[in-house]
Amino acid sequence: MRKISLTYSFILLVLFSAAQNQANTWYFGNTVGLDFNQQPPTVLTNGAINSLEGCATISDNTGKLLFYTNGIMVWNKKHQLMLNGNNLMGDLSSTNNALIVPLPGNDSIYYLFTIGAQNQLAKGLRYSIINMKGDLGYGAVEQKNILIEGETYEKIAAVKHCNKKDVWIVIRKWNTDEYHSYLVDPAGIAAAPVISHTGVIATNPIGTLKFSSDGKKLVAVYSFENNVIELMHFDNSTGALTNAINFQPYPVTFADELFIHSYGAEFSPNTNILYISSNTSDLEPSTLFQFDISSGDATTILASKQVISQTTPWYAGGLQMAPDQKIYMSNWKDTSLSVIGNPDIYGPGCNFSYNKIFFGIKNSTPLQFDLPTFIQSYFDPGSNPYDFLRSGNCINPDVSFRINRLAGIDSVKWDFGDGQISRSTTPIHHFSGPGYYDVNLIVYKIDCSALNDSITHRIWVADSTDFLGADTGSCSVPTLQLGVDAITDAAYLWNTSEVTNKITVNVFGSYWLEIAQQGCKISDSVNVISKPKPVADIGKDTSVCLDKPVVLHAGNASANTYLWNTGATTPAITVNHAGTYYVAVTGNSCVVSDTVLVYWGDCDVFVPSAFTPNGDGVNDNFGVAGGFAARQFFMQVFDRWGNTVFITSNNTQKWDGSFKGKKVPGGAYAWIISYTNIRGDKASLRGTVLLIR
Repeated sequence: MRKISLTYSFILLVLFSAAQNQANTWYFGNTVGLDFNQQPPTVLTNGAINSLEGCATISDNTGKLLFYTNGIMVWNKKHQLMLNGNNLMGDLSSTNNALIVPLPGNDSIYYLFTIGAQNQLAKGLRYSIINMKGDLGYGAVEQKNILIEGETYEKIAAVKHCNKKDVWIVIRKWNTDEYHSYLVDPAGIAAAPVISHTGVIATNPIGTLKFSSDGKKLVAVYSFENNVIELMHFDNSTGALTNAINFQPYPVTFADELFIHSYGAEFSPNTNILYISSNTSDLEPSTLFQFDISSGDATTILASKQVISQTTPWYAGGLQMAPDQKIYMSNWKDTSLSVIGNPDIYGPGCNFSYNKIFFGIKNSTPLQFDLPTFIQSYFDPGSNPYDFLRSGNCINPDVSFRINRLAGIDSVKWDFGDGQISRSTTPIHHFSGPGYYDVNLIVYKIDCSALNDSITHRIWVADSTDFLGADTGSCSVPTLQLGVDAITDAAYLWNTSEVTNKITVNVFGSYWLEIAQQGCKISDSVNVISKPKPVADIGKDTSVCLDKPVVLHAGNASANTYLWNTGATTPAITVNHAGTYYVAVTGNSCVVSDTVLVYWGDCDVFVPSAFTPNGDGVNDNFGVAGGFAARQFFMQVFDRWGNTVFITSNNTQKWDGSFKGKKVPGGAYAWIISYTNIRGDKASLRGTVLLIR
């Protein structure tokens, strides 16, 4: 059995990565996307999405795609329409039309928020509930289009509560100066929002709403006639917005409704710099602005304005930070994304690259106005909830534990589920034997929640690396089940790409299974080989006579076992009766068989002189003994008065000592037989037979 050696650097990389992995896979525009599970990100062109503006994507904790949406439809990780995933009430023309929020404390329930567009019928904030356990793990929409608020559209943003678990959803209540903050916690969506007043009533909702990744700032972009940026402080403990300031990146008179002025916005990772995309008219280039917002003063912020790029033709769209801490910008109807490589740097050192990532020519306009909307805390390493993983091989009883981040921790307490405890932040614990252990970590925090976090994971210590068993084989196309019994909280990956604990194979070859459980990995492989079959060959059909028996050979003198349909278990048998004979030959744990037809030959004719039809199975009938090959045959039996009591033209048919269903008396009976053999020779026979009762 071949073993697969593993390295574990990737586990530690994921564990201590700067961003949370739920935002690692993006789909947007026309069928395109980016995969940030490696660097540089990989271009994706296999999506099903088509979105003019807003969209949203979510991955699992390891960065693998779960589902994505354009606010109207939801597609699963197979890029197929999710069960009940159509007719959502977002709008393709809404700036931020969709947002995906996992239900805190639940591993399978997700809220999908949608919000309508200005001047469209489907206005308002709504939510749908997706259960990822539905449709065999591909997800199903269980509730749909539940209205929260009616007069709100285009703007929605999300960030984590200061406890790093719950999530704030913020929208703009239209035709008022109100922002509404809804808390999503393990109990669901708050019945009533936290309402904040900023004093500004905007008349056009187009433009993004975006949190800084640390959750302390919120920016609202208002396009067209407003052409204003509203920057606010956010309290992620209470949900309140305060200290709103306003400034205009490009103070020009609104003239052409086809050009929207400011549209996209994004904060730098350190939250001190704000980027704004703006489009003025078809006569002037689109612009990417940069502002130093660290002062919190509108005049100072406006004075810090830097023009990072101006390009014609160019229609600058949405801006979005990524897990690699770079900012990506979409350009409407373009083929390439632009990238801000060092967004924390003020001025040209931010390293803006126009049309950095090319999406090919699958379609002429893969990019549209916007990029996916996320919970912005996914891009803040300090927003990860406390968690822990183990590392190494699952069979190793000496287990190293690592906490995902140490910032904000006062102290910790480990309970390893075997009566032992530790207060180290990086413990190595020895488990006494294989099995499951419920390991609990209590983190005593220093943050706004004044709470302790308690995290429990069931840890598996494997008892063997040979979990797939020995190599196996088959004499024909295999139908074999390979795998292991289900392991708690484990993920499975076969070299066939299947992700279940057991698979059925029907092709010869090598198969390996990698099991990952709470940070450890273990692998095993098994070969399914084609076994050589034994030989079974009795030969061609042949003839036989009673006095000329034939020997039938199995055609294999070295097999393990033989079984003839006569019951014989020898390599060869001798037969003197016609019939069908077959043998099953076993060798190398494989069974093959062969069949031969033995027919009567040109045999001498033997007729018995007596018979006893008493039903004992011995000499119960009268006729030609054995058989022979004949072209024509006739036999007739007479009683003492010359009456015919039996007649046949079948040389295998015999008289049972009865006439018209009644037994005839014992005594002597005359018979005549005439036949033509297979050579064409004619013959006739006469005699008597004694019927004995």
